[in-house]
Amino acid sequence: MVPTRYCQKPGLCATPRIGRYQTKRGKGMGRSIGMVCALVLVALFSGRAAAQDVLDGRYLGVGDATGAAIEIQPEGDGFEGRFEDSSGGRQTFDADRLGEVAETLLDMDDRTVLMRITPLPFGAEVLLVPLDPDGNLVTDAARVESFVREGLEIPEPGEGFVAEPADGTTRITGNSFVASYEFWSPRGVRNGFLALPPRFRTVIRLFPAVQLDVIWKLCLAPDGDQALSLALRGQGVNCQEVIEGVANAQRSGSFEAYKAEVSEQRAVLLISVRCADGYRMSKTECDEAAQHVSQAAISLQTAATVLGRYR
Repeated sequence: MVPTRYCQKPGLCATPRIGRYQTKRGKGMGRSIGMVCALVLVALFSGRAAAQDVLDGRYLGVGDATGAAIEIQPEGDGFEGRFEDSSGGRQTFDADRLGEVAETLLDMDDRTVLMRITPLPFGAEVLLVPLDPDGNLVTDAARVESFVREGLEIPEPGEGFVAEPADGTTRITGNSFVASYEFWSPRGVRNGFLALPPRFRTVIRLFPAVQLDVIWKLCLAPDGDQALSLALRGQGVNCQEVIEGVANAQRSGSFEAYKAEVSEQRAVLLISVRCADGYRMSKTECDEAAQHVSQAAISLQTAATVLGRYR
């Protein structure tokens, strides 16, 4: 039985376990996080050559983690490595091995923090969860950061890209959201989705692969309930199914096909929102996009339909 107190967010559950590592304070503490999450950054690299999902080498932080780095390699029945924060602070660690996942404790900002490093194509997802003085996970303060393998070239966003919206953003154009959301953190996707005019949320719903992709990111966002109540409506899925389904697609090798479908639909969706918002587009482009929207409206496909093809 997983203790209820470790299940405050979908996919973020833990069972107590004593680890092989200790903090600099000398406390032997460990928490095994039963989390099935997808690395958001993988979306940027669909279509590139696959890499082994093995933790071994140097990883550089991107987005909110820019300036941080992790060096890690297998050692015995676990891992050893070094974490560098964006301010230049460094600390070495020994980590438990959970399959191909590394789990350890670090000292950050005068707090003990559980760090869980999950290898995925082209990089790693790093989950950071503070512990309170009694050793309990403070899941409300958890965050997920993205790292890429050193030397990997990151693709540039396309036309129409905007930086992710901050908390409290009240309005964003449909074009900005559709052109940019794949490059945003889950928090940014949450902010942008809530700031969209309702008519554009309705249009996105007609492109079920894009709708599923947005839901996946919202499921990883902090305080995403309001956005999820809008995005999940009529889609026949919940966050647990989406997170586990996308993770299964990554493991089974069907993730690239999933992202290809998202990319194809997103291209048409971009034209649709630009035509709807008065951008200078050719009549042919707008007529073709309108035909696609009409066909989608009667197809009855949902996020659940798309997820079923890849999970």
